[in-house]
Amino acid sequence: MDRLHTLESMRSVIQNALPNVTVESIESLPSCCLLRFFDVKISDGRTLVLSLPPPPTMRLLRSERDLSISETLVTKWLLGEVLESPVQLKGSVGRSIDTRQHFESQLQKDEPSISPERPLLSKKDVIKFLPILVADSSSSIELGSPYNLFEQPKGVPVSDLRPPLTKYEMRSIDLQLGQLVRLLSGFKSPNGLFGSVAAVTNPPTPFTDLDGGRLVAFTSRGTTSWRQAFHGLLEAVLRDAEDMAVTFSYEPIRGYFSRLGYVLDGVTTARLVILDATDESNILLSRSTKPHESGDKIPQLTPCEERGQSRTEAEESTRERNQEGDEGGEPPSSQRPSINVAGFRDWSNCGFADPLFAEVFSRDPSSDFLRGFRGTNASDGESDGEDIIEDHENVHIRLLLYECYHATVGVVKTFYRPGPNSSEREIAARRRLAAALKRLQEVDEEEAAGKRSRRPSANMEAWPVKKPKGDNDGPAA
Repeated sequence: MDRLHTLESMRSVIQNALPNVTVESIESLPSCCLLRFFDVKISDGRTLVLSLPPPPTMRLLRSERDLSISETLVTKWLLGEVLESPVQLKGSVGRSIDTRQHFESQLQKDEPSISPERPLLSKKDVIKFLPILVADSSSSIELGSPYNLFEQPKGVPVSDLRPPLTKYEMRSIDLQLGQLVRLLSGFKSPNGLFGSVAAVTNPPTPFTDLDGGRLVAFTSRGTTSWRQAFHGLLEAVLRDAEDMAVTFSYEPIRGYFSRLGYVLDGVTTARLVILDATDESNILLSRSTKPHESGDKIPQLTPCEERGQSRTEAEESTRERNQEGDEGGEPPSSQRPSINVAGFRDWSNCGFADPLFAEVFSRDPSSDFLRGFRGTNASDGESDGEDIIEDHENVHIRLLLYECYHATVGVVKTFYRPGPNSSEREIAARRRLAAALKRLQEVDEEEAAGKRSRRPSANMEAWPVKKPKGDNDGPAA
C-alpha cells in the first residue's frame, strides 16, 4: 500500500464520492508510469481504478508537473467530443458508476459495432478505449493531493497475459495500435492551439516556477505555432538538464533547432497525441479464446492482407497456411484466439501537436503499425479518410528534431530518477541523441549549401504516404 496515502484515507475519499456503494478492497497496481494506480472493488461487483499523482518527494521534469490534471482534462474532453456527435444523451452522469455501459449501449444503437469491413474512423469508436471518469478532485483533504477515479475498459497489461503473446498476436496488436493512434489524432484542438491538454482546454494558471516557467510555452499556455510549442518543450528539458549539471551537447541542440526549426511551421493543425501510447507498460489488452468473435474492437487482418494482397489472394494463401500451419508454429487462423487492444493505463502524457511527435515514430515503428496508422485498405492499398500528416517533404527533418527531443528526455530522466538500470538507459539514450545530431548535421550542411536532403530517414522510407488512385503497386511499408 502507498506509504503516503493510507488505506482508510483512500476508502474515505471513494466512499464520499460514491455514497451508494461500499468499498470492498483496494489494491496497488504495479506501474512503470509516474502516476500511481489502485484497483478498487466495490459492492456492485465493479472494479474501478484510483489514480494518484507522483509522490511529492519525486523529482519531476518541467513537462511532468501537471500529470493528474492532464489525465482529468483529456478524458473529460474526449468524452465530451464523443457526445457532441449525433448521439444525444439525456441527464447527468457525473457520479454514476454505470456510465460506461450507458454510453456504449447508446452509441451502439446509433451505429453497428466495429467489424473488419469498417475500420476505426468515427469519433464514437474511442469510447471503447476511453476510461470513464467517475469522480475527481483537484485537491482532496483526505489525501492531500488530486485524484481521479475511473471505470476503465476491461484489459490487462502485456506482462500479465498468460500465455505470453505469440508472433501473430504481436503483429495484430501493432496493427491495432496504429489504428488507435490514428483515431486519436483525428481529435483536433478545440481552439486550434498547440500545447498541453491542460494549457489548451483549461484556463491558464499563474506560474509558480519563476525560474523556468516562462520558457515552457507548451505547458504554460497554448500557442498558434507548433514551432513555438515544440521550442518550449525542448528548452524546458534543456533547463532541466542544466539544473542537474548534466554534461550535454546544449549548443548543438539549440543551434540545429534555430536553423531547422522552420520546418515545424508546416504543421498547422493541432491534433491529440498520446506520447507514450505504444509503450508496452502502458497498453491494456484483452484476449478471448473465441477467435474472430463479432465483438472484436478492431478488425483482425491476416498477414497476407497486411502485406497488401487482394482479398482473393489473401484467402487463397490463408487456406494454404491453415493446412500446413503458420510459419513459426502458429496455429491455423480459425483456431487463433482473438487479441484486442483495450486501451491505455495512463492517458496523462498527452498534448495537441504534430501526430509524428508521438514517441513511436522515433523508434522505427513496424510496418503493421504504419499500415494501421495510415488506414490502408488491404484490397486496394488506398488510404481511408483524410491525410493527417502535413508537409510530407519535411517529415524526415521533423522526425530528427523529435528524436533529438525524446533522446534528450531519456538522458535527463536518468539523472532525475536514478535506478538499477540507469547507466544502461542513459547510454542508450545518448547513442540515440548522438545519431540524431549527426543526421541533423548532415541536413544542416545540405541546407547551408542550398541542397535538399538527399536521403530521408529510415522512418521516412517506410512512411505511409497516401497512395494515388490507379497505382497498383503494393503499399509502402
